[in-house]
Amino acid sequence: MQPALPLLHAPEGVELLPHDEVLRNEEFIRLIGLFVSLGVVKVRFTGGEPLVRKGLLDILSETGRRFPGVELCLTTNGTLLGAHVDDLARVGVTRLNVSLDTLSPEVYRAITYSDRMDDVLDGIDRALACGRFDVKINAVLMRETLASLDEYLDYFAARNVTLRFIERMPFTEEDGFCSYLSADRLIAELGARGGFARNTVTDTNVAMMYDFRYRGRFPMRIGIIPAISKKFCSSCNRLRITSDGYFRNCLHATAEYDLKGLMRSGADDGTLRDFIVKALSEKKGEHDLDCRPEGGGCSALTRTRSMSKIGG
Repeated sequence: MQPALPLLHAPEGVELLPHDEVLRNEEFIRLIGLFVSLGVVKVRFTGGEPLVRKGLLDILSETGRRFPGVELCLTTNGTLLGAHVDDLARVGVTRLNVSLDTLSPEVYRAITYSDRMDDVLDGIDRALACGRFDVKINAVLMRETLASLDEYLDYFAARNVTLRFIERMPFTEEDGFCSYLSADRLIAELGARGGFARNTVTDTNVAMMYDFRYRGRFPMRIGIIPAISKKFCSSCNRLRITSDGYFRNCLHATAEYDLKGLMRSGADDGTLRDFIVKALSEKKGEHDLDCRPEGGGCSALTRTRSMSKIGG
């Protein structure tokens, strides 16, 4: 039976890893250094929720100190953001992505199994007041998104944020229960609410960017990530290291490469670089996701970890 509301998180929560399976602070720093030596210029800490990680601020601070040319970014669910805004600014974070799929307390509760939406909104406002961050609000595109689109736009119209809407990407069997909506449907809905024009100058390698004048009065920045309807794999250069030390050359890759095991076996930096380069050479041409026509479900043709265990 299809659930009445979207279930983006497991009700039992995320399974905790034994302490020794998680990368140590110095291991994160070493791996970041290796990727920087291979040309990486932006590092994003994500999750799950990265702010629950003990020592995260130390990792951020040390990354900024050792690699001053690297841009530091954070993706967060926002529940802990308010208490950390000043510290994040101090250690050099410049970009914040806050995941917030809805402004409906009922839908938020169904998605997150918590009642902390007010904490998220407070954290966003604290980050904006700080004036040190480029703030983006990430929302997964669902039927509920369209149902409350005006409320969402009304709330953020006067706030200096970029709204990013992301087509739902399935990872596990349970994801197939949630209906799929295409980016084209959202584009039509936004176009009916004001001037809406593509801005190819600000396009990124994953997001189509738009200038939007909501209700003809409020200029807003909109990003749309059409991961399913318009595969952008050929332009995507995002790589991931999981908290337990595995490298993934694509968010939807089925192969994982054990960097932690190699490090802890005594491999030198040259060996690790060669291992990373080989893993990169094995990246597939495009992901294996299959979504049925709008209103139908979505499924991964090959199963993988859930998003919360990979890092969004």
